[in-house]
Amino acid sequence: MVDTGAAGTKRGRRTDGGQAKEAIEQAARELFAEHGFDRTSVRQVALAAGVDPMLVTHYFKSKAGLFAAVVQPPVDPQVAIDFVLAEGPDHVGERLARFVLRTLEDPDSQRWIVAMVRAATAEPEVAAVVRERMAVPMVIPLAEAAGGDNPEYRAILVITQLLGLAMGRYILRIEPLASQPADKVAADLAGTFQRYLTGPLSS
Repeated sequence: MVDTGAAGTKRGRRTDGGQAKEAIEQAARELFAEHGFDRTSVRQVALAAGVDPMLVTHYFKSKAGLFAAVVQPPVDPQVAIDFVLAEGPDHVGERLARFVLRTLEDPDSQRWIVAMVRAATAEPEVAAVVRERMAVPMVIPLAEAAGGDNPEYRAILVITQLLGLAMGRYILRIEPLASQPADKVAADLAGTFQRYLTGPLSS
């Protein structure tokens, strides 16, 4: 007699479309946050989700496509904007620096931000998503609200500083930047952020 019970099936394999896709996304979020883009494979995600690896590529085409589908800003953009603007345009640089360092020093947020920066430098598809989800919902509206001319350009200047900080302090760990107290780094960056957002730029 053939056993058609649990022993005769592939344990843990999901084939139902909606639940399988959700399981893949959840597993991918956890693995990308824990191990980063480079050290996470489609096979690892599939194993954690309990699906066949081919199902991952069916839904998301590639590892880059999967990352792009699950990556989210580490903080609510509106919360960030409200905090930075709370004391008016004259204090946006200081408050942005404080918010950025506080976010980057949080272990969970730091893992996601590092994963995004690493992935963006390796995959153009991911880089486009990171640009879209950092610039459009958060930094460009912030620059617009701060009142400076040419806010999109100002926003991109801010983003280059943010990416450089993440790369230098948390990925490459360049000294003495990496070991400086977060409050000191925030204070030293405040003036640069203020000039980028509201100060004079070259004509």
